[in-house]
Amino acid sequence: MTGKSRRTLYRDMASGRVSWRNNASGHRELETSELIRVYGEIKQDGTTERHTVAQPDGTDSDSEMMAEIRVLRQEVAELKSMLLRLEHKEEKPPVTAARWWRFWQKKPT
Repeated sequence: MTGKSRRTLYRDMASGRVSWRNNASGHRELETSELIRVYGEIKQDGTTERHTVAQPDGTDSDSEMMAEIRVLRQEVAELKSMLLRLEHKEEKPPVTAARWWRFWQKKPT
């Protein structure tokens, strides 16, 4: 908008020529009136459309993605049921082996 590079803006902010503030997320904000005060009239040479990030070509069709989502949901449900079965599995008491020296003991008569 001002015709100045980002580097120039940061240099002028550091020197105190341009005032700025931090927003709630900690990013710097400049008011349009401040840019006009320092650099003069704002140019409207640019496009009126907003820049967007283009999606890469070759995205799956909606039906393919929905089919994959259904398969993944089914897999998640199966994993949940397996987890529940493991959590509620009854614990068996440990099997104790006979002591090796027991054969020496005399049995009561």
